[in-house]
Amino acid sequence: MKDIEYQAAPLWLTTEYLEPILRKYKNDEGLFITKMDIKPATKKGDNYASVMTRISVDFVLSSKETEHASYIVKTSHESDPFISDIMSQYDIYNTEMLMYQQVLPKLTELLKEIGDKDKLFADTIYVDYEHSAIIFEDLSVLKFVTPDRLVGMDEAQTMLTLKKLAKMHATAAVLNERMPGVLTKLQRGIFNRQTCGFAPFFEGVLEACADFAGECTSLGSYYKNKLLKLKSYVMEYGMRAFDPHHGDFLTLNHGDVWTNNVMLRYDYSGSRDEQSATGRVIKDIMLIDLQFSSWTSPAVDLHYFFQTSLPLEFKIHREDEFVKYYHGFLSETLLQLHYKGHIPSLHEFCVQMESHRFYAVVSSLGCQALLINDKTDEADFNTLMGSGERSRKFRSLLYTNKRTQDNTIALLPYFDRKGLLDVTE
Repeated sequence: MKDIEYQAAPLWLTTEYLEPILRKYKNDEGLFITKMDIKPATKKGDNYASVMTRISVDFVLSSKETEHASYIVKTSHESDPFISDIMSQYDIYNTEMLMYQQVLPKLTELLKEIGDKDKLFADTIYVDYEHSAIIFEDLSVLKFVTPDRLVGMDEAQTMLTLKKLAKMHATAAVLNERMPGVLTKLQRGIFNRQTCGFAPFFEGVLEACADFAGECTSLGSYYKNKLLKLKSYVMEYGMRAFDPHHGDFLTLNHGDVWTNNVMLRYDYSGSRDEQSATGRVIKDIMLIDLQFSSWTSPAVDLHYFFQTSLPLEFKIHREDEFVKYYHGFLSETLLQLHYKGHIPSLHEFCVQMESHRFYAVVSSLGCQALLINDKTDEADFNTLMGSGERSRKFRSLLYTNKRTQDNTIALLPYFDRKGLLDVTE
């Protein structure tokens, strides 16, 4: 089976294609490209849903000045009908194109309205609906880097991500209040009422987790049997976690906020932060990859982020602290923007976190097990979503990861005490 993570760049991505785009972006009709290099922008196992290409371009302006620039081109797996069929059910390409062309610029303007200079997202160069493609600035040129998905985030990285996420959630709620319905139509999150396209993965990985539990002396048949019974209900319960609940504060969720979808920029001046895992001071972060953005409780984003991206110690001992920190920025930004709806108190928001907590189960046992996988030889979308022996072996392989095993041993009893592993009609 072909290696989709290293799929060649689209044939249409040529100098002739890019030149008029740059002319418009640079507002220079005389611009012409002299050189263009193309290479993959991600490693295998880093991105399953799209093809990411980095293009480096040399061009000459009308003034005869020469410039060099680098851009990221995000495209669909147009040559793989299996992937295209599943992803079309989630409408991820149209969602992200809408986000980058229309929504994110408006969220940025709302922050500027209150004098907030924080930049949450990369600049959009061009959105191409014909080819389901987006071209945006290459953040690596600005010295942004991706954290190590196999390690997860430290305290400073976590706090800065939560701050930016809170501002995204707040501005989105205000935007939808000012332009009613503009965001509520986005309903295709990882779990939604329109499709169960990811069922083979979530059901299959829960079975792999059950097999691990049955063989683990710390867990045993009690948890194996519970998980096997839960398997048939995981999609419905996941959808319930995404459904708005009575009294919820609702907003547009990022939908896939985890380590690889956050880019960091460090202070390279020599400043030190001894609390940081790297010892370096973090100056900024950017949120990227908004394919699964959907209108629901922000608790969905927080559960996913906590379970996929934080060390076990943080999950067990510091969630309340992180929720309070997030809530402070959410409330402050809503107040500054004169949000007319009800701003949840910290207690009300904690209740909201509990009512959507089943998403923590699937985010931990399913999503994180995949996202921190370090055995990437078989890591492609076809294997994830298949039903054959190759797919079953890959999902079992996820549970040979030591960090995944440690998380599961610690968190299954916690989820059980919360009643989250029980099947209820």
